[in-house]
Amino acid sequence: MRESVNAFALDTTPVINPAVVSREGLDDGMVLVNCDTGTALSVNRTGALVWKLIDGRRNPEEIAKAVCRNFNNAPDTVMDDVAALLTTLAEDGFIGYEIKSENKDQTQNTTRK
Repeated sequence: MRESVNAFALDTTPVINPAVVSREGLDDGMVLVNCDTGTALSVNRTGALVWKLIDGRRNPEEIAKAVCRNFNNAPDTVMDDVAALLTTLAEDGFIGYEIKSENKDQTQNTTRK
């Protein structure tokens, strides 16, 4: 499944569900709470950085490149790791994807509830 999600995600822009509340922890991690579903997720320092990079402008590849710039010894699996986290966030309704259409005046925003 990761391959199909990864291919899908590269052509999209992740956007944060406005019903999600985030709080940084003492260990540089973060807790995310989806107020629509009551689902909570704790992410580590890298996951917190990914969350902060989800700004509605960057695609998954750009997010992965930014993670590499922030960590000197980032593993070769960064793109797969970012795609996996984005998949989890999307499946649990923390993010949606803005899908760019060929018509520049139209975009579709999808966030699961």
